[in-house]
Amino acid sequence: MPMLLSLIGTSLALWGAPVSAFATFSSSTTARSAPIHRMRAYSAEWIDLQSLDASPPPGKIHPPRSGANTISSGGKILTFAGYAEEIVDADSGVERYVVNDLYEFVPFQEESSEWGWKQRIAASDDECSPGPRLAFAMAGLPSSPNAFVLGGWDPQVPGTGGVILDDVAMLNSDSLTWSKPTDDKGKSSTIPDGPTSRHVAVALSDETICLHNHRCVDHVLLLQTSGEEQNKVQWVQQKTSGEAPSSRGLHCAAAMSSSDVTNMCIFGGAARNGLMSNEAFVLDTTTWKWTKIDCGENAPAPRAGACLCSLDDSTVLLFGGAMPTEGGLLGLNDVWVLHVDDLETGKGRWECLIEHESGDNDGSSVFPPGRNAATLTNIDARKMLPANTCTESDKCYLLQGGWAPFRKTYNDVFVLCLSSK
Repeated sequence: MPMLLSLIGTSLALWGAPVSAFATFSSSTTARSAPIHRMRAYSAEWIDLQSLDASPPPGKIHPPRSGANTISSGGKILTFAGYAEEIVDADSGVERYVVNDLYEFVPFQEESSEWGWKQRIAASDDECSPGPRLAFAMAGLPSSPNAFVLGGWDPQVPGTGGVILDDVAMLNSDSLTWSKPTDDKGKSSTIPDGPTSRHVAVALSDETICLHNHRCVDHVLLLQTSGEEQNKVQWVQQKTSGEAPSSRGLHCAAAMSSSDVTNMCIFGGAARNGLMSNEAFVLDTTTWKWTKIDCGENAPAPRAGACLCSLDDSTVLLFGGAMPTEGGLLGLNDVWVLHVDDLETGKGRWECLIEHESGDNDGSSVFPPGRNAATLTNIDARKMLPANTCTESDKCYLLQGGWAPFRKTYNDVFVLCLSSK
């Protein structure tokens, strides 16, 4: 059978119509590009929060899901929607369906036996709630309790191709309520260039979110908020220059923030013909110029559906994703750091912190199974986790969900601790 896009939980219509978008994978069988072992600037370690001796195990999300989004907003870690996988029985196997519930990662407290993932908003058909979906984008404004859900895909009845979405919804993380932002004419805001999915969005400031999708070959879309409640929005098509990413979906993005400006870094993804990428690009949001980062041959393998997280104004963290092999899609669990050494010249380098490991963990090390369509989110370990889980100098990232394509969807609870050397 043709290998349709199983990257986020099911066969997909990648560009808005039912197509066999990924029937022509490249035939690479190497799980990664061989890393060059240089002096590392960082070290990384996985911690399985379910195995901690000093606490009851954290709550998990049920049913497990892929293709969700996790954000930090208003001091809370929140996960919305995705493609759920439920084991029905031994005979009929699993049932998969989209959801629109909201979970919060409740911080650990000594006096409480309840921590970890807890459902805050159940599945809802309220008119203000965004409907069930996966392959959408979500971004929270840094100094605001408000976050925005943008577009996505609702597969609806299996075999129909479903619906690509163009809606915009706003979540207030303080009150945990949804609303529909409006434009200057008082109408519900929609994404201006039409329905979209498999896209990315990054907050550039307290008022602006940058969206990049497969149509953004010479521009990006800026969602700009106004008003105290930030429920009045406008869209701006911002022209870009430089060497922009080619048309792609299922790429990942992260902010690269300094005190003066927040740039956007994009990595990987897949073209319409199914070919995957390991390219990295940075968008300078002062000049709106794209720069392709030249890292030489030492780089992660091409992949889609990976996680990219902010470290600082010149580095980002990469985890996982899926790459094509002769035997089908391979979920990855390698960890890399991209250093952008000189944005002006486009010089950078990749640092491999943890190489890809097979799913057969022999117990000598702790690592999550390889996966794509997961989320990895920076958390404050001192406020969120039991004491001494990580050192105070560590940067910690909470892993949620994802799946090994067509085999298993995960709801384990791992934290990645990153230390600088």
